[in-house]
Amino acid sequence: MKLSLRVRYLWFYLKKRKFKTLYNFAWVYIFWWTKPIRKFLLNKLFPLLRIDPYPPFIEIEPTTACHLKCIMCEHTYWSEPPKNMSFEEFKSIIDQFPKLKWAGLTGIGSSFLNKDFLKMVKYLKERSVIVEVIDTFNEPVNEKILKELIEIQPDILFVSIYGGSNESYNKVCVGGNFNRVIENIKAFVNLKKQMKTMLPVLNFHYIVSKQNMHETTKFLEFVASLKTEVGEVLLTPLLHTFEEVKDLSIDLTATLVKNTEDKAKELGITLAYNLSVPQNGKKPPITDCVEWIMPFVFTTGHVIPCCAGNEANRRDFQKGTSLGNVFEKSFREIWYSNEYKRIREMVRKGAIPLQCRNCPIYACNTEK
Repeated sequence: MKLSLRVRYLWFYLKKRKFKTLYNFAWVYIFWWTKPIRKFLLNKLFPLLRIDPYPPFIEIEPTTACHLKCIMCEHTYWSEPPKNMSFEEFKSIIDQFPKLKWAGLTGIGSSFLNKDFLKMVKYLKERSVIVEVIDTFNEPVNEKILKELIEIQPDILFVSIYGGSNESYNKVCVGGNFNRVIENIKAFVNLKKQMKTMLPVLNFHYIVSKQNMHETTKFLEFVASLKTEVGEVLLTPLLHTFEEVKDLSIDLTATLVKNTEDKAKELGITLAYNLSVPQNGKKPPITDCVEWIMPFVFTTGHVIPCCAGNEANRRDFQKGTSLGNVFEKSFREIWYSNEYKRIREMVRKGAIPLQCRNCPIYACNTEK
C-alpha cells in the first residue's frame, strides 16, 4: 500500500472520529507490517522479558463451501463435506479476543456462500477491528450485497484472480465465469464512487500458474482501466506443489518479474509478492518466522499455527496436528498449552515443528 494511501486511510478514520480504529491501524502498521520490529519483539525481547503475548491478530475460515473446481486448489481434490461456520460459532471465537487488532476472513471456500458472512464482517467492524476479506467475486453477487459490504466498510477487499482473459481464467477456475467476475468488480468500483467512500480498499491477488503467467501485464491494464484507487496487486505462485498440481506450478522468472514490474510502474500500480516468493532465491531461516502470532481457525474449530500450511492438500494432517479445537476448549487454554508454547520456543531456537515442515515461506524442510 502506497504511503499516500495510508495517509488517506488515517485521515478517513480521523474525520469519522474513530479513534480506536485509528489506534488499531497504527498498531498493526508498526507491529505487523514492519517485520524487523515484530521479529525483534516476538523472537528476542519478549522471550527475554518472559512475555508471551496473546495474539492480536487472527484468521478465520467462514466456509469451505465452494461451487468452483479450480484445478490448482486443494478444495477440488478433497473428500471433506462443505461446512459453513455459523455466526454464533464465529462470535464465540471473536469474543475470546477482547483486544483484537486485525482479523482476516479467508480460507478454502467462497465467503459469500455463507449467509452469515457479512454479519461476521459487521460484528468485527463494530468492535473497531481492522478487517481484511478475500473472495473470488465469482458468485452472482448482486448490487444489494455489494452495497451492504461497502456500507459495513471492511478495510481491505482482496479479489483472487486466476488470469487476465476469459480463456485462461476459465481454464484454471473450472465452473467460474471471468466475465461475471469483471462485472462484479466494476459494479463494486462504481458503487464505491457513488457512495463516496474509500473503504474497502480494493486489492487483487493474482495466482500465477502456467496457464496465466503470460497475462500479468494484461491484467494490470484492466486494473488501471478501473480508474480507482487500488492498494496493491499481489503476485503469488502456487504455495504448494502437491501431486495433482505439480505440473501447473512455476517460479517467477526474471523475465516475468521485469515485464510485470515495468508495466506496474508505467501504470502507477503497487505490485507486491507473496511471502512464499524467496528474496534473492533463498528462503529465510525459521528463526525469522513470526507468522505464528496470527493463528488460523478452520470452520471446524481446529486451530493451526498460521495459514501457510493451507493449499497443500493435507487437510487431514492439519487437523490431526492442530493445537486444539476452539469449539471444545477456550482459545486461551489452547494458546498457553504446553504444546503450543513448545512450538513457539522451537521456532525461536531454529528447530522445525512438525506442523511447519512443509512451509512455503521459511527453510523448514529439514528436521533439527
